[in-house]
Amino acid sequence: MRKTAIALAAFGLAAAAHADVTIYGKLDAGFRKSIGSEDKEIATSGDSRIGFKGTEDLGNGLTAFFGMEHRFFPDTGVQDGDMFWKGYSKVGLSGAFGSVGLGRQYTAAFLMVQNKVDPFAGDTVAQVRDVAMRVGGITKVRVNNSVAYDFSTNGFKFGATVAEAAGNGTGGTEKPTSFAGSYASGPFFIAAGLENPAGDNDRQWNLAAGYKIGAVDLTAGYADGRTNADVKAKGYALGMNWQVGTADIKAAYGVQRVDGTTTVQKLGLGYHYNLSKRTTIYADVGHDSKATTEKTGYDLGIRHNF
Repeated sequence: MRKTAIALAAFGLAAAAHADVTIYGKLDAGFRKSIGSEDKEIATSGDSRIGFKGTEDLGNGLTAFFGMEHRFFPDTGVQDGDMFWKGYSKVGLSGAFGSVGLGRQYTAAFLMVQNKVDPFAGDTVAQVRDVAMRVGGITKVRVNNSVAYDFSTNGFKFGATVAEAAGNGTGGTEKPTSFAGSYASGPFFIAAGLENPAGDNDRQWNLAAGYKIGAVDLTAGYADGRTNADVKAKGYALGMNWQVGTADIKAAYGVQRVDGTTTVQKLGLGYHYNLSKRTTIYADVGHDSKATTEKTGYDLGIRHNF
């Protein structure tokens, strides 16, 4: 691990000396009580990370790009998961044709649809993304050994991800695929996505929409799919982010139904005070009426982006 840390530091110093490379990250820590648990602990409510990304102009409208992102727990310093570059690790080319990336990458449906509805972006005890837009454990956030294609023009965006079945823990023999499209104009956006995680039966499609009214962003989303056990799963989510001065008041509501039974019915509320463009103090509460025990959770923490 020491050699890895030294190599990471050396890469950071080299990257800092390169005009087209950006070092970025997020540290998030605070006090938390999770839904379903009595434990009160110092923990992260949004994955902390350090990443490197960059581009090189190759001329004639062609650009090379790369990126890699490490995830960790700031309360202990321990790596998150088995992969050092858990966030993503990719390299590719972009131009008038769009962009093509190779490596460990986010699925198109996650980036363009599933992650666009929840005002908490999947963070804190108040989040509803992972219970209402990614239902029944069907979908994946990222896939290994993948090819991703993205194209955008005049408010329209299209994305596709195709990966090898091997190395993605699907248990199937088909290639995991994900497709998504979106359109944005002024205060309005709409998006749709379809994902097949490669099992014989599993699949999910999503719809998302949003509208901005003054300082208020309103969002809505829907999920519908089947698990690999051929069990039907559905979900929907509503979200609001109201910017009041230097603060954001957030609210979200999400429902998940599996095989006709409501398994999650969750309300999330949050107050996020922005001390600067990079540093935020947040307080959130989440309540899941379908949780078997400890239906309410809360957190109070600080987040710094760099």
